[in-house]
Amino acid sequence: MLFFDYLKNLDTHINFLKKKIKDKHTLFLVWWCVRDLLLGIEKKPIDIDFTMSGEPKTLEKLIDKTGMSFFMTEKFWTMTLIAQPIQSIKSKVKSQNTSTNSKSDLMDIGLDGPSTIKYELTPLRTEGDYNDSRHPDTINRSNDILLDSQRRDFTINCIYYANEQRKKEYTPLLKDKHIIKYTDDEIFLKKLDDHGYLLIADLNLLIVQDHTHIKKLFDDGMYDDKHLMTMLKSVTLFSLEKQPKAKSLKPKAISIIIDPQKGIQDCIRRKLKAVWDPDKRFIEDALRIIRALRFVNVLNEKIKINKNPWKSTKIDEKISLFDFQKETWNSLKKNHALVKNVAKERIKEEIMKAFTDGNPFGFVALMDEAQLLEHLFPALYATKNIEQPIRYHPFDVYAHTLLTLFELQKINKNPLVRLAMLYHDVGKVDQFGAYADNLSKEEIRAILAGPLNHRRSSPEYAKKDFKALGFSSKEIADIARYIAHHHTPEEMIFAKEENKEKKVRSFFSEAGYERAMNVLDIAMADRLGQYNPLQNSSDISDVDDIRKILKKLQKEEWQFTMKELCIDGWDIMKELKLPAWPAIGKLLQKTLDWVMTDIKWRNNKKQIVGFLKIQLKHLK
Repeated sequence: MLFFDYLKNLDTHINFLKKKIKDKHTLFLVWWCVRDLLLGIEKKPIDIDFTMSGEPKTLEKLIDKTGMSFFMTEKFWTMTLIAQPIQSIKSKVKSQNTSTNSKSDLMDIGLDGPSTIKYELTPLRTEGDYNDSRHPDTINRSNDILLDSQRRDFTINCIYYANEQRKKEYTPLLKDKHIIKYTDDEIFLKKLDDHGYLLIADLNLLIVQDHTHIKKLFDDGMYDDKHLMTMLKSVTLFSLEKQPKAKSLKPKAISIIIDPQKGIQDCIRRKLKAVWDPDKRFIEDALRIIRALRFVNVLNEKIKINKNPWKSTKIDEKISLFDFQKETWNSLKKNHALVKNVAKERIKEEIMKAFTDGNPFGFVALMDEAQLLEHLFPALYATKNIEQPIRYHPFDVYAHTLLTLFELQKINKNPLVRLAMLYHDVGKVDQFGAYADNLSKEEIRAILAGPLNHRRSSPEYAKKDFKALGFSSKEIADIARYIAHHHTPEEMIFAKEENKEKKVRSFFSEAGYERAMNVLDIAMADRLGQYNPLQNSSDISDVDDIRKILKKLQKEEWQFTMKELCIDGWDIMKELKLPAWPAIGKLLQKTLDWVMTDIKWRNNKKQIVGFLKIQLKHLK
């Protein structure tokens, strides 16, 4: 069962926008703000897409921009309105009465707190061909909601929601009608398929899928109350929770779902289905191939997190997750090579959404099945069938990597840390490729000490591939740093007991608390991802011991860096009577390493100067 009652939360946004845009055409909310409420994974959306008839330039002039940020893309006619929190509304509004009304309106849509709400208005339109596999060559104005729906990507994304004031008394038309208790999705859908429209009486919500009725109900983009009266004479009534009497139905407004592509059926049956011909949809815009994977992945994760069975009827208690309609999936795989035409920044955006809000393990597995892995993560793709020493890893590098990602996502939600896990072993392709039969220990050591060691080469592959995906320099540096340090916890674990805290303190000083904890999460997932009974890889107590030391240091000492030394480079030159000298930096680093062994007693100028005099003899 869908959460039709959640749609009522959109009415305040519709009323707010109607005050902002005084136009006679009907205003429809559409896209994920409708879809996610129906699926029960959202209750109060702050990202609202809407559409309506009318010329863009005319609509722009009609918008009251008080308390709003506004901008418009000339090419695609999309207008963005950002409603700022009440406290940030500029005091330049002259009329006190106007200011008060503006605040009241903003409170109605939930802006009495610190958040902002973004509205995007894209007027109803049709589109020409997409010769660049990303943007339409031409955009044409249209007041036809049916034509607008045909240009969209997936059926679950083109469900339109409107709220219209009651203009005539229609209660007598519903009197004595039989009301069907909503206890079965298939019965509900059969009635909807048979008649093309029905009314959920409890919510006063009319659902219309029949194209003829849609055309007449919103001819030229304007609501026709007379045609509604005609429809209600033969409408089928459903009830969600109770058996309302027709005479009690005296609503001030009627809510209407316009669903020309039968997205409700696909929401209930959990199918991602392209609108009309899937080949055409993916050839038009190849980004839809990746978005399809992200939609399924993220929606399923949110459905699992937000499990909330319909309380009144106790139906739909089993979690049902999304899958692809067969034709859509086959088309997606067939057209996989088209992603090469997509701007890297758009691909990166989809990856980050999946790695932040979805199931990264499942997303990568879907990418692999859809033959996208080679295009997007080539270094990871190269790890397939690269076998590892069985005593450490019973799987090839690729399988091990996915298993580590599966373990990491349970404990760490940082998308950059998750992406680092994805690339932590990609350098093993070169490292293992350099191995040969009967290598001596010296030859193996030479490989491990050189650039082919995966601890050194994996970060370089990450820099190359993530740059090609449009990641920023800072993001790439963070990913590469996590990869380079993914074996650092082992060095701390196997250190002598008397040196263990010193090594942890040194790493804490270099990386900081959050990054150090992230590296420990990577080390833990790397261990668990071995699934190797010979190594007892499920025992992570030694990693936990390092975590306890790190927490202790964070609590007692915080992050001790070179800035916290009671001496600096100028002091060294003064105390030791030295000129400006490149070795000053080396002396500072040696001092830091020495002090961190016992910060409390060693971090004073007298002891440090004595230590440096000894070090200076060695340098000379």
